[in-house]
Amino acid sequence: MERADLDQLDGTRYKQATFVPTASNYAALEKKHEKLIKLYAEQALEREILRDLLKKRTQACG
Repeated sequence: MERADLDQLDGTRYKQATFVPTASNYAALEKKHEKLIKLYAEQALEREILRDLLKKRTQACG
C-alpha cells in the first residue's frame, strides 16, 4: 500500500520554534529562585523550632 503523503511524515511539519531565553527571562527565574530559597529556609527553621518544642514537651512529660 503506497500513499503519496508518506514523505511528509518526517516530522519537520510539526517542529516547534526553539526557545531562546532573554535577559529578562533569566532575571525572572533568578527572582523566583531567590523566593523559593527564602521560603525553604523559613520552613526549615519552622520545622526545627517545632522539633525542639516537641522534644522539650516529651522530656517534661516523661
